[in-house]
Amino acid sequence: MNIYGIKREDLEQYFLDIGEKKFKALQVFEWIYTHKVKSFFEMTNIKKELQEKMAGDFSFDMITIQRKQEDKLTKKYLFKLFDGNFVEAVLMEHDYGTSICVSSEVGCNMGCAFCESGRLKKVRDLGAYEMVQQILLVEEDIKRRISSVVIMGIGEPLDNY
Repeated sequence: MNIYGIKREDLEQYFLDIGEKKFKALQVFEWIYTHKVKSFFEMTNIKKELQEKMAGDFSFDMITIQRKQEDKLTKKYLFKLFDGNFVEAVLMEHDYGTSICVSSEVGCNMGCAFCESGRLKKVRDLGAYEMVQQILLVEEDIKRRISSVVIMGIGEPLDNY
């Protein structure tokens, strides 16, 4: 399972199930989302045996940025998913902060006349980890934190509830 797709409550249960304290989940989340580590072996306050166990049970595999187009106030990213499909995200600079519009599906079945995505037809829902990784990869690219997330890219968000 991809670590970026697990909820904190589920990670707490994972730790309880293997005889560890549930607060370990918070430690892991801090390492991943605050310190931006990409390996359990970088988590210095977690014992080596537990790092090895987690490395066997979870992956840090990331989707990849295939292309980026830039304008003055926007950046459009094309991501390649593990199954070979592609989705997009758009970063927007505002006077109140930086927003990202992420995709929630590969294609879309809504058929809105104004939207190019609907012409693709829905292939599948994105996993939570694929949506989270869009944000993390763009933050890494721009070297700062994104202040707002909008789930309105490719796909109808409520179709992937």
